[in-house]
Amino acid sequence: MTAGDSVQSAAPDELAVRLARVGLPARGARDRQAALPSPLQAFHRALLGAFLTDGGPPDLTVVGQLAAELELDPQAALAALAAADLVHIDPAAGHVRVAYPFSGPPTPHRVELADGPTVYAMCALDALGIPQMTRRTGRIDSADPTTGQPITIEVDDQRWRWRPATTVVLAGMATLGDACGSVADCCCPYINFHASPDDADTYRRAHPGMAVEVLDHSQAVQTARRIFGGLLRAKSGDDPAGSS
Repeated sequence: MTAGDSVQSAAPDELAVRLARVGLPARGARDRQAALPSPLQAFHRALLGAFLTDGGPPDLTVVGQLAAELELDPQAALAALAAADLVHIDPAAGHVRVAYPFSGPPTPHRVELADGPTVYAMCALDALGIPQMTRRTGRIDSADPTTGQPITIEVDDQRWRWRPATTVVLAGMATLGDACGSVADCCCPYINFHASPDDADTYRRAHPGMAVEVLDHSQAVQTARRIFGGLLRAKSGDDPAGSS
């Protein structure tokens, strides 16, 4: 797929099998959100929306206000979202640290949405998910973690332009000790853009024992759409357009 090509859907069953090999459920955050009671789903969407309103992680005062508006106890609601591995708080910093696909602290994956804001994603797939979740055009700036080569992805009118055109996404999962903790710990550091399949293979060989799958443009965009496409909508479901 060359820069400027429209994304074609990969075979869903095949993609789900490939994701399962590295311990990534095909729908991920969307399934975890859907399993929550409706008020908690609304609270989760409100926290995600706060990143877009504030251009960064909401502080605990804002979190408390959003919970109160939904007649939820803030601490209990946050504990439920943490248990579902959807949102995690940094008590020392006093704000949300993780709210997939958003990262509170800066990461290598910077997403500039049309008309703002600029936010940071937890990983490469999360970065691809933000324009689709918000249904907005935008630009992703990242870098190959091995070579440092800059990587840029632009989406506009359902078209994705990748520079360099040889860029792939390596989806990896590492086990910490005897069991994997949150996605933020076990997956996000190992899901990155690589400037070429050879660069991805170099990274893989430098991390022995890690389960990996290399995704092309279409597979990476579809994976991100399936995970994040409906998170901001009250009724989740597949995003048939897959557009920003």
